[in-house]
Amino acid sequence: MSYRKMVQLNVRVPQNLKKLMKEYIELDAHKDLSELTRDALREKIKRDAPHLYESLFKGEAKIEPI
Repeated sequence: MSYRKMVQLNVRVPQNLKKLMKEYIELDAHKDLSELTRDALREKIKRDAPHLYESLFKGEAKIEPI
């Protein structure tokens, strides 16, 4: 997926969750925590709001900057 503009998003997670994420990265194809987080967010939106996810790829998403 190509991104028009990347923005920084800071998220606080419990230390044990970060440890699990790092262990998962070693087992999976993700290269770092950021990539895993982006992928997890995309999967969540695709599962819970597929119409929003599909509109993103059609160039119709009306996502306001935070």
